[in-house]
Amino acid sequence: MIIRFVIQPGQIASWRVRSDSELRVGTARVWVTRIFSPYDYWLQTGDVLRVARGERIWISTDANIAAEISLTSAYALARRPLFKWIERLGNYLGDISRLRSR
Repeated sequence: MIIRFVIQPGQIASWRVRSDSELRVGTARVWVTRIFSPYDYWLQTGDVLRVARGERIWISTDANIAAEISLTSAYALARRPLFKWIERLGNYLGDISRLRSR
């Protein structure tokens, strides 16, 4: 899944990353800071930074133009409770049939 967004000059965006991702800079120099890192990152056009699930990051730009950024991660379907229950039932029935065949 790819999310594309724009950071305007002087704007600071912050969010918590929901899955392991790659942050890619499209245009303009971007500043990134991470909650668990003592370092700041200055990324140029084309640079990629890997961010871990659960990590909070802040992004800004010092350029005079908007910074185009994309965040890429593997797409994961949300598992609804009914589907979880059906999966557990299937596992249970499979266990029973294996016990009977012994």
